Amino acid sequence: MKVYRCFLFFSCILLFHSRAQAQQVVPSTVSTPDTMVLISASATNQPLVQVLTTIQEKYKIRFYYRPEWLEEKVVTLNINQVPLSQGLKQILQGITLDFIIYHPTAVVILPNATTIVNNAAEIKEEKTFVESDKVIIGDRRYARVNKKLTLMGYLKDSISGEPIIGANVVEKNQGIGTATDKNGFYSLVLSTGYHPLTFSSLGYENAEKVIALYSNGTYNQSLVKSAVQLSEVEIRSRANKLDNLAAIQSGVTKLDLSQVKKLPAFMGEIDVVKTLKLMPGVSSIGEAASGFNVRGGNVDQNLILMDEAPIFNSSHLFGFFSVFNPDALQDITLYRGGIPAQYGGRISSVLEVKQKEGNFEKWEGNGGIGPITGRLALQGPIIKNKTSVLVAGRSSYSNWVLNRMHDSDLRQSKASFYDVSAKISHKLSDKDKITLTAYSSQDKFGFAVDTIYSWYNKAASLLYGHTFTDRFFLDVAAVYSDYNFRINVDEPNNASVYKNGIRQQSLKATFTYITGPHELQFGAMVNNYLFSPGQIKPNSSYSQIIPITLDAKRAREGGIFINDEFTITPRLSLMAGIRFSVYQHLGPGKVFSYAEDQPQKEETIIDTLQYGSGKIMKTYGGIEPRLSLRFRLTENSSVKAGYNRIRQYIHLVSNTAAASPVDTWTTSSTSIQPQIGDQVSLGIFQNLAQNTFETSAEVYYKDIQHILDYKNGAVLYLNNNLETELLQGKGRAYGAEFTLNKKSGRLSGWVNYTYSRIQLQINGKTPEETINYGEYYPANYEKPHTLNIVSNYQFNRRVNFGANFTYSTGRPISAPISYYQYDVFSVPNYALRNQYRIPDYHRLDLSIGIQTGYKKKKKWAGSWNFSVYNAYARKNAYSVFFKKVYGAPPQPYRLAVVGTLIPSVTYDFKF
Repeated sequence: MKVYRCFLFFSCILLFHSRAQAQQVVPSTVSTPDTMVLISASATNQPLVQVLTTIQEKYKIRFYYRPEWLEEKVVTLNINQVPLSQGLKQILQGITLDFIIYHPTAVVILPNATTIVNNAAEIKEEKTFVESDKVIIGDRRYARVNKKLTLMGYLKDSISGEPIIGANVVEKNQGIGTATDKNGFYSLVLSTGYHPLTFSSLGYENAEKVIALYSNGTYNQSLVKSAVQLSEVEIRSRANKLDNLAAIQSGVTKLDLSQVKKLPAFMGEIDVVKTLKLMPGVSSIGEAASGFNVRGGNVDQNLILMDEAPIFNSSHLFGFFSVFNPDALQDITLYRGGIPAQYGGRISSVLEVKQKEGNFEKWEGNGGIGPITGRLALQGPIIKNKTSVLVAGRSSYSNWVLNRMHDSDLRQSKASFYDVSAKISHKLSDKDKITLTAYSSQDKFGFAVDTIYSWYNKAASLLYGHTFTDRFFLDVAAVYSDYNFRINVDEPNNASVYKNGIRQQSLKATFTYITGPHELQFGAMVNNYLFSPGQIKPNSSYSQIIPITLDAKRAREGGIFINDEFTITPRLSLMAGIRFSVYQHLGPGKVFSYAEDQPQKEETIIDTLQYGSGKIMKTYGGIEPRLSLRFRLTENSSVKAGYNRIRQYIHLVSNTAAASPVDTWTTSSTSIQPQIGDQVSLGIFQNLAQNTFETSAEVYYKDIQHILDYKNGAVLYLNNNLETELLQGKGRAYGAEFTLNKKSGRLSGWVNYTYSRIQLQINGKTPEETINYGEYYPANYEKPHTLNIVSNYQFNRRVNFGANFTYSTGRPISAPISYYQYDVFSVPNYALRNQYRIPDYHRLDLSIGIQTGYKKKKKWAGSWNFSVYNAYARKNAYSVFFKKVYGAPPQPYRLAVVGTLIPSVTYDFKF
């Protein structure tokens, strides 16, 4: 009952408050709410800006406006001790400006209705714009009526000059739009004439511009971060064409980092992966679980890219933190459907993470200090407007904390991590740019023993961009990624070092060509893989460990792709693509042949083939079509459909429910076929209450060929015949995702519910290679029902309150249903695989954020975040295991990783 009460409580608050705001009608000249503030002012032909600044400083009233609205406006007045609303009427008398008293100490100045109507009449459009200035491209005398023209340009941050990725450019009258690419570039096909455009991106103020288009041309736009200007003011008279309707693809989530930083954080550490788990279709098996699951996919079915470099383990400390430093990030996009053809290799999702470029104009820094971690990022120009650098680092000091604990076991424990990244960007010319990114991270963990677990991520990418013409671009990426895991044992008799890992080297070229209504991307890529399945060596002369080194494996993957995004009609847009991939397992190596109609095991090997270095041992490949379609039903609703086929050639081998560092990556081979995923999806998107609410409902079905599972009692550790423990079969995943999202107003947040099933069928040649009699059974990471409620309430400019509630079904387990006694031993008899579930999971997190100041010329800005993770101390089960008891049946035990509330405080700063 507690779960349902929490759900009803937060849902009612979100819906009631938002409904009340949506029904407000803000008059153009009536102040709301009224205030008893009395003001005095006198001026003779003084600039209006100067008069407002004097009142602001004297009476502590904040005025919000766009600077261009007040340019060249002067006033003459003499008022004495009059109410604020009356005084503002006198100040603005005869000036085409109105005001809204949004708060007793906050006033919005904006153009009045007359100005809007005059501007609208001038351009023969609806009265939706407040800007009278327009941009003229081309010569009207030579323009042809209804000719299709291309408008293109770049969107950049107004302060740092960084490109804004994934921003939306929408033509307001027709409702058509596009999104900027990784260089901040956009392109729209429009007809001759006037076009009102809206430029928008998460975390930035919308910009609006009227373009008089008479020929093909370029228009660049800078966006101001929302924290700088009008950050809390919502002017409802200007409709916002939201990207959830204009975007062609469904199943795409883009994180707003400014909102992520307001959410409750575990141990005060902002975590983008934990935020992703609050999105529809995304889940994990619980705390301390590395990776995440998307639409019924396993953790290895997610392609994670950081500046084009793959990351093979996205977690610090077994999943408590992610490897991404939030201070270094610019853009995070998750594709769980509608995956473009330029991506391949994973059948469930693509997580694309872009790091910031350094500021080309000035030096600045930011960071934070939490209970067990600290972080710092510095950025600035090496050569102003030409070369910039960003360096970011993060480290835990949990070992220092553990060493001061009273418990002797804790004092002997280790739990630490660090990550560091650097990015250098250099503009070779107006048409050429090169970027070098490097990343390194390390984790160490050991609990009151002489065994230390450690794992490392190292990645680097060299990116080159060239502009041939205004319509033709080239992006080249050379990438290196290395992940390895180690276990150091210092106990004398077993002193040893164990390690495994994977290394990838890649080269990718992508061309973008824009012609007419088409935005065409095509290119090619090649990946080289080196798999290190496992090695153990003694590290002491007293050690009894026998050295073992499994054979390294090599593979090569190549692909070509073409992707076209185009508008067929103002209502109908399409993204169609095709990818052809080929994969080769390379020598040196051995291929084992096994006896027919017998289970694959070492005892049934009948022949062995030896391949030399570089020889092709096995080849796979095929075509991967992609299709996304969007049909605009009305101005405020769209229907989207999509289809993806993707091949996955590398696999994470693990016999646990969650990925752990000791798990190994392996290649497709003669005995292990690549996984093939076919997904279809359909969704409807609707905006309500003047775009205050975004709602969506999506359904999907995914068919998976050659999905992996394991034999009962599989031995994966240091197994040179790994394929003998693996089974492959069919998988089917299906579900529905429902979302209600409110982005504006003092109360913002989202509610989503996901129904998701993933079932496997393993029907081998022998009973030993068949699971559950060949019937479908749930995967051990399946969680059919997931509910997330996320809310943030902005009390004022300084204080905000955040709350998250999450609920999910317990995951499947295999449990004993009886036992028999043999001598003094109890032998359990297990039911069919994954037929029982651990208890359901639910958790409430709370936070309060406090800003320390908003002075315009302040050199140091800070904020405090106080949070409570697991507020009602729920002992959520991570797993349930069964322990043998002498003379009695096996007894169940619940393992709760986080079984109590965890308070934390974090200080973030910027200078």
